[in-house]
Amino acid sequence: MKLNISEIFYSLQGEGLRVGASTIFIRLQGCNTKHACLKSGVLCDTEFESGKEYNLEQILLWIESHAKPCKVITWTGGEPTDQLTEQIVAWFKDKGFYQTIETSGLNPVPNNIDFVTLSPKVAEHVIKKNFEKVDELKYVRHMGQEIPQPSIEADYYWLSPHSDGFTINLKNLNHCIELCKKHPKWRLSLQSHKIWNVL
Repeated sequence: MKLNISEIFYSLQGEGLRVGASTIFIRLQGCNTKHACLKSGVLCDTEFESGKEYNLEQILLWIESHAKPCKVITWTGGEPTDQLTEQIVAWFKDKGFYQTIETSGLNPVPNNIDFVTLSPKVAEHVIKKNFEKVDELKYVRHMGQEIPQPSIEADYYWLSPHSDGFTINLKNLNHCIELCKKHPKWRLSLQSHKIWNVL
């Protein structure tokens, strides 16, 4: 089994419930929703031109060489569900890894993922078809955008202000703060890794 990977890195989770936790990030190359994101002005974390193919043993070797104490993998992208399979998740589960995923909602996630973060980039009817409930829902908000009306349930609901690169946009931040105050089930999630200046 092989995966086309944009990058693997060991850092701290910067957003949501697991903020500050040591994590091995495996950023899978490519995404079937990238054109929709570009049209809507959403900037993707993935550079789409220079992915490298890894088999599972090569990924494990990288982890053992660069992140040995950590047993948490976050599958991200791009859109990780374009490549990630139940068999791959099971292979890493057998090695003792806790696995989280960050997805746009385009596809269902493989079975046995331990924690699902959904940051919607597709229509609500697509999300509703693929999910009934997730661990956390995260929406990015600009100034002027209203509170989301998700079609599925989550244990945690997050609003994240759209930032200007590594700079926090104060207008967007203040807007998200006010939305959270008006709608208390929603929590504020900053991209803390940008404040820390780490990947």
